[in-house]
Amino acid sequence: MAYTSPIAVRISVAVVPKQSGVVLIATLFLLALLMIIAMSGLVLSRTDLFISRNLLTGTQALWIARAGAEIGKNWLQTNRPSSALPVTLGPAPLANGTYTATLVALGNGMYRVTAVGVGPEHSRRVVAETVQLPDFTPLGVVTSAGDGLHADFDDTSGGTGRRIPDFSIDGRNHAVDGSLSQRCPAIAPFAVTQASAQDNLIGALATLKREVVARANSFCLADGSSAEGPCTPGLAWVRGAGALPRFTSGPCVASDPACFLNLDLAAPALRAQAHPADLHLPRPPNDRGPFTPGAPIQPFVRLLSATEQTRLQTALRDIVARIDELPADTVLSITASITAGTHTYGTFARPRVTLVEDGGEALDVRGGAVVNGAGVLLVPRVLRLMNATLNWIGLVLITDDGDLRVEDPAACGQILGAVIVRDDAVFDRKFDLDLVQATGSCPPFAVNYSCEAVFRALTMLMRTVSWTEQSGT
Repeated sequence: MAYTSPIAVRISVAVVPKQSGVVLIATLFLLALLMIIAMSGLVLSRTDLFISRNLLTGTQALWIARAGAEIGKNWLQTNRPSSALPVTLGPAPLANGTYTATLVALGNGMYRVTAVGVGPEHSRRVVAETVQLPDFTPLGVVTSAGDGLHADFDDTSGGTGRRIPDFSIDGRNHAVDGSLSQRCPAIAPFAVTQASAQDNLIGALATLKREVVARANSFCLADGSSAEGPCTPGLAWVRGAGALPRFTSGPCVASDPACFLNLDLAAPALRAQAHPADLHLPRPPNDRGPFTPGAPIQPFVRLLSATEQTRLQTALRDIVARIDELPADTVLSITASITAGTHTYGTFARPRVTLVEDGGEALDVRGGAVVNGAGVLLVPRVLRLMNATLNWIGLVLITDDGDLRVEDPAACGQILGAVIVRDDAVFDRKFDLDLVQATGSCPPFAVNYSCEAVFRALTMLMRTVSWTEQSGT
């Protein structure tokens, strides 16, 4: 029998792992990924919200800052002559934030307004705007930029000598309401760019003084009564109460106190309302003679230096150029004679440029008409003021062949500001006021200096030189 060895047989069985563990891991991984995506979306959404919110609050702060800059410019328009710079306005509430505006003078008619706007959630923006005005500061109530006014101060009234002029050119500073103001110092009645123009005015003034003295000495007695003609209180004061007249009208030198050259044509006694003159002086601001102030406060006529002349010519070019650039709704026109009614061309709060349209014939203001206006009155042709009233606040600029002349004793009103005559180099009288007389129906025509009125008129011509948004920190 054959022997058979026992064989141990091992049967290996491969065990297949279960699939549920893999699915679980994959599911957990997917959930984690989705959670990350979801969280990222939430973070991004919140970031977008923050960005949008910051953009909104930053925009609000920017517009508050820009509004603050406009408030600063408005302050400049209405307060500059009376306030020293730099000045800071605010912080003050505006909308849902606050603004602070700082104004600095840069010279040459330039100003910088820096405004900080603080909006919601402490957002902050800063803007800086540089503006420029024509760089004109009057040194004379009437400025002649040319060969002169060729004045003679002769009203052709007849009789011995001449009457005391009833018009006034007053270099004391006046507020907008016409009262005297200390905001700016007094200036000379006249300023000129040429020595020949200065000589003409000084010579005309000397002749006027001599003729007024001759009239006073002829018409008045020592007690103020009349001699050969009507002795007004002003003429009586010129004559004086002494046995001999106070002044002589013959050839003399200024070093002689009795010389007619020493007659003060700024003296308020010239406007006295009754005898004796010293006890019946007019009240301010009418306490003045024809030309105020007198020396030594200011010369009668100031000759501008070379630097001042250059500055004046630059300002005049700038004024004319800016007028040409203005929007049509800020420029008004006078195209025909004004013969009746009341006409208004701008106000101090809302000044305008008013152009007397150029043409071949003169325009008249007559028939009792009243013309009120504020801003810049540009006169490139002849404008005649007759039995009417002109009240202008601001700057009167006479150019080219233009002229503003009084041709009727009954002319009334005033120019409150300053006058510039940009001469056309023709030998003719400009801005002639000699015929003005105190008729009793209204105060006689006057030109009263006002730095506030001049500056307000020039702010119409303000232009922005630069604008920047600065860092908000």
